[in-house]
This record gives sequence, C-alpha cells and structure tokens, in this order.
Amino acid sequence: MTSVLPAPSATSRTGSTTAEADVRAMLRLWTTAEYRGLVDVVEEMLTDDFLGVDRAGQVLDKPAWVARRRDGRLFHTTFTVDHVDLRLHGDSAIAIGDHECAGHDQGETFGRRCRITAVGVRDGRLWKLASVHISEAPDQSGSSG
Repeated sequence: MTSVLPAPSATSRTGSTTAEADVRAMLRLWTTAEYRGLVDVVEEMLTDDFLGVDRAGQVLDKPAWVARRRDGRLFHTTFTVDHVDLRLHGDSAIAIGDHECAGHDQGETFGRRCRITAVGVRDGRLWKLASVHISEAPDQSGSSG
C-alpha cells in the first residue's frame, strides 16, 4: 500500500528540496482517507506513538484514534484542511491550517470550522503523522465576548 509518500533527497532547480511538496501531499492523502473512512490508510499514516487531540479536546493514541472510525462511532460528511502554513525542520514538519469537519460522532451531528496543527516526521523515506491537534477557530463574525 502506498499511503505515505517517500521523502526524497532530490533538490529542485531553485535549490529547495521537494520535502514541502511531499508533506503537503501527505496531508492531502490523510484528509482524503479521514473523509472517506479509509481506516487502514489512516492507520498506516500514523506513527506508532501518535497522539492526537480531537475537536472535543480528548487526547487519543493511535489505537483510539483509529478505533473511532473502525467501530463506526465517527463518520465524516466533511473533512478538509486548507490555508496550511508549513515549517520544515530537518526530518520534522509542522503544519497549521484551517480545518472544517462535519459528520456524526456517537449519533450526535456536528459541524464546525476549526484550526488544526499537524506534526509530520520522516520515517526513513516516508512522511508520517506523529501528532494532530484540532481546536475551535476564533469567531470571525466580528462579535466580541
């Protein structure tokens, strides 16, 4: 299965590596897999010691993150990540972006705009997700309070 992308050592004509493009492609693949419920792909993309914080603030390890989808508790009708600001630090990448998610969690309907921080790590020639943190986005309506 090719769910994670190789981390090439090649350099482009401008002198920058293709690592940024590979990390962005990994994030797109992960969001697609989460949206479509491709649990085996998501599971392969997470490091063994993965820790994630979901939209409700729960800290979940890899087995717990994957189990929510595998047992049908969590179903997405929307799962997007955009406006990603990416920083590369050797074999690590930090991505912060806007996240929209909607669906059903344990029978409850949800939908909201959030912020997401994802930490990727290079594992040999592959990029994997070591951590994801989802939090409420600030109110952009201009209201205070």
